[in-house]
Amino acid sequence: MAARSLESAYQAYIAALNERPFRSLADHMHPVVILNGNPMPREDFEALVAEDVDAAPDLKFTVVMPVVDESTQRVGSRIEFRCTPQREFMGKNIQGTVKCMEHMFYEFRDGKIEKVWWMPGELVAVEAGDADA
Repeated sequence: MAARSLESAYQAYIAALNERPFRSLADHMHPVVILNGNPMPREDFEALVAEDVDAAPDLKFTVVMPVVDESTQRVGSRIEFRCTPQREFMGKNIQGTVKCMEHMFYEFRDGKIEKVWWMPGELVAVEAGDADA
């Protein structure tokens, strides 16, 4: 895919992650996804996302600084999110609103995501009146 098409496909994937209720990623990912070197059925990847959405229904991903490499069919970006978990979230008991910056890399094959590299960020409490949140 051309760089512009790769970025469009990636933005459509992020839009699907932000859709509520959360549905399937079948239009955006291959049936088997390799997450940090470990193959898993797409349904298992979807379950990871669904668990986070269930814990924090207001979870919304925002793409910051996308970088597209047409020659390798890869997209990298910084992903920012802010949410107010209702129960344990990402293995932590959270009180109030948090924000996080993660770094993600994706490799596409035939127009769909096949590989994902996820570098989780740290959850940071959002203070009342925090304009950057």
